[in-house]
Amino acid sequence: MAWLAVTVIVGTMLRPQTAGIAEIVGFLSGGIAWNVLAGAILLALATRAFGWRDLGFRAPRSGPVLRLAWFPVLTLLPFYAIAFAVGLPPAQAILFLAVNTALVALSEEWMFRGVLFAAFRGRMALWAAIALTSVLFGAVHVLNAFALGDIRLAAAQAVAAMMTGTLLVALMLRTGSIWTAVAYHLLWNFGILLVAYETAKYPLPDGPMPPGTYLMPMLVVLPNFLYGLILLRRLPEAARSGQTGAD
Repeated sequence: MAWLAVTVIVGTMLRPQTAGIAEIVGFLSGGIAWNVLAGAILLALATRAFGWRDLGFRAPRSGPVLRLAWFPVLTLLPFYAIAFAVGLPPAQAILFLAVNTALVALSEEWMFRGVLFAAFRGRMALWAAIALTSVLFGAVHVLNAFALGDIRLAAAQAVAAMMTGTLLVALMLRTGSIWTAVAYHLLWNFGILLVAYETAKYPLPDGPMPPGTYLMPMLVVLPNFLYGLILLRRLPEAARSGQTGAD
């Protein structure tokens, strides 16, 4: 709860009161997201204080990374292609976006694929731990409604985040390292924000958006969700038993 309060609630207070994607992008590209940094520091202190030693902070095995990451990397290419096509942000904005997406990826993976997944895995079956972690990861994104001003769009983002969480935990289990999930999470968010930096300048039409708009986030992440399920279905026995370094 402390992590949630610091990163989400305080973050909402720090952002401009005017809701919208453009304001969120402006906040992340205009300086350090201190609330996210504070959340990561809080997790570091808690990890040391409680002696959480098996959260996956080890070097990934290069073989599994090279074999498994090709498909998720392909899904990133459209974002970066669009970003180059519409125009990249100024260098300073790119720097802040990179730093803040790195902080967000580290903090969220530490919390969900690290602390929560390790806790759930010690108390329930593997698939139950995966499902509960992913659902909670998605549920947190419902709070984006305070920034977006649209509960339906936030709910769509929450479902998309839950689906992405399935891939992230699969990558962690198959490569034996949470750093794989952190890296992909970073690259995914960074690509989206590069595109949003330019496109968010154009205001959305007034009134309810077409239903397809709310389905778009889920359709975008659907290939990664299905790929994550495939990786989990073929999970080696050593990884199922808790030895996440095995493949």
